[in-house]
Amino acid sequence: MTTLVDALNAAVNHHMAGHADAAADGYARVLAAEPAQPDALHLSGVLQAQTGDIAAAIRSIGRAIRARPEAAFPWGHLGASLRAAELPDRAEPVLRRALALDPANGDALDAQGASLHALARYAESRRWLDRAARLRPGHAETLLNLGTVLRDLRRFDEADACFDAVLGNTPARADVHLARAVGRLVRGDLRAGWEGFEQRWHRFATPPWDGRPPGAATILLHMDQGFGDAMQFVRYAPLVAQIAAGGGGRVVLETHLLLYRLFNRAFGQSVQVLVRGEEPPPHDLHCPLMSLPRAFGTDLASIPAATPYLAPDPADISRWRDRLAEQGGDGDGNGAAGLRVGLVWAGNPRHRNDRNRSIPVAVLRPLLAVPGVRFVSLQTGDARADLHRLPGEGVQDVVERVRDFADTAAILANIDLLITVDTAMVHLAGAMGVPSWLLLPHVPDWRWLLDRADSPWYPSLRLFRQPRPGDWSTVVGTAAAVLKAQALRAARAAAR
Repeated sequence: MTTLVDALNAAVNHHMAGHADAAADGYARVLAAEPAQPDALHLSGVLQAQTGDIAAAIRSIGRAIRARPEAAFPWGHLGASLRAAELPDRAEPVLRRALALDPANGDALDAQGASLHALARYAESRRWLDRAARLRPGHAETLLNLGTVLRDLRRFDEADACFDAVLGNTPARADVHLARAVGRLVRGDLRAGWEGFEQRWHRFATPPWDGRPPGAATILLHMDQGFGDAMQFVRYAPLVAQIAAGGGGRVVLETHLLLYRLFNRAFGQSVQVLVRGEEPPPHDLHCPLMSLPRAFGTDLASIPAATPYLAPDPADISRWRDRLAEQGGDGDGNGAAGLRVGLVWAGNPRHRNDRNRSIPVAVLRPLLAVPGVRFVSLQTGDARADLHRLPGEGVQDVVERVRDFADTAAILANIDLLITVDTAMVHLAGAMGVPSWLLLPHVPDWRWLLDRADSPWYPSLRLFRQPRPGDWSTVVGTAAAVLKAQALRAARAAAR
């Protein structure tokens, strides 16, 4: 008769052999007989994490820890699962407990370093990852994580050494190529960065367009990242159309429904704009929008930065002008006319770096206290619910009747300034030539480069950067001081 121990051993053997379904069935049989069996709970959780069911893994491993709290490995695997679930604030104390029980747990050291990196605690992250690297030299995941932290600490040569060590053994690792490419791009070495950045997307059945005249071929341009990325790099579409037209070719741009009206108006007859469907439209060659800089050999000196290249319909501008006047009147909450300033303080919470790029609404107090300013909230998504918590009075919410980015563009055409965190909104404003201020975390996205207050991508954009990780108070305070001076100049000009 098969004992519970035999059944567990059989499940473990299946697990080690890569037979996931058989292992899962085996663990389930053990747990049906003994629901609190700690090894089955732990290992079934590990299997769930390995097969992508992170939420179930967290539950199973958590139960294993409750059944046997002194075991080190379940704590480590729970922390790693929390990290994989993008919950680094919960992972960090769990991993600290794992390492108190077993200081030589390499996986826990690695996960702790990655969690602290996600929390923008870069120096601490490096210390844990250095320990992991000493414990297991040459380990690929440790080197990737360590290289990423060193890159964000601006120790670029050391970071590249880590990435190169991984690629020396596994040259096809796309994630390592991307991590190294980000380091090139943020330093302004764009041409080298574009090459590594090509690892981000899956190949189409059709050949990629490489920038050469395509003859009579049809080139498909398509989105492969987010809305902001599409708006940044769609600037190249007319340039592609110009090359294609020379040989009788044509360009088709496939985009999201929310961008269709905006893009369709921008290019006239030179580019056919379609809403993205389940299958791509007929074409001969293709190019993701974010691969166009590579196709054109773009460096810092050759960025096509002429704006505006996106613009709203004049009828939409007029309609939104009337709506803004109806909703907000001509005052700023204190009876005085002033600058109309759009405000966005948070991005998509599902973005992996959102905790570092979004701003708690309470931090905005100095900005909203500036006199002579009428603030307009362009915040969308979950953070819009925080509108009532904004300090001050009279912040106008205008997104209720927004249908798409063409409507948002019409709103931007009716404001004097946009102040935003790193979201799609900054790309739309920049593409329109609307004056904008971007509030950036200490480690910025690669496209904003390092240590400069302007952007070669958008001439109308000014950058305000954190002097140290997490320091939004300085950023907002600096922006508030500049805004106060600008509002005062506007008031004096209006009084003349």
